[in-house]
Amino acid sequence: MLFIANMESYNPPVPSPKQNLLALYGLEPIAKSLARSNPDGTKGVKLRKSYKNHIQDLPGKHSIPPTKPIPAGLLDPNLGQAPDIIKAINPELLGEALKFEKTSINGIPGFNTVDLAINDQQTFMRGDDIGDGDDSGRRGKRKKKMMANEPKRQHV
Repeated sequence: MLFIANMESYNPPVPSPKQNLLALYGLEPIAKSLARSNPDGTKGVKLRKSYKNHIQDLPGKHSIPPTKPIPAGLLDPNLGQAPDIIKAINPELLGEALKFEKTSINGIPGFNTVDLAINDQQTFMRGDDIGDGDDSGRRGKRKKKMMANEPKRQHV
């Protein structure tokens, strides 16, 4: 039940929603042409279920990518919990592999540090390897020239 406090200010909507609005506005022929089933129950006009032709002029992709398969590890969380089998290592082989000798003062024979791709660690940390055209590198170059006569120390 609808209670209205002041009856003078209320006007019911025109047309009323209880009326047949399709007939009132002459939309029945359009509704019949778009009906999915005929009045006798047979299938009517097959409508496209896609808006693809309506959005083709818009930029972007107009097709949904196919679904990717779900990895087996996600479907079965217990799959990755199979125990790793640890095989025993031959103790003699392990002893030979981990036998180290102290490096001599001359270093490793046949190994040349110049073949490495970077400068020595000390120069790298100081930042002396700044570009040649840079003013901030001039002082570092002078320092390098002064230290050039001093022999390099071997780390043991």
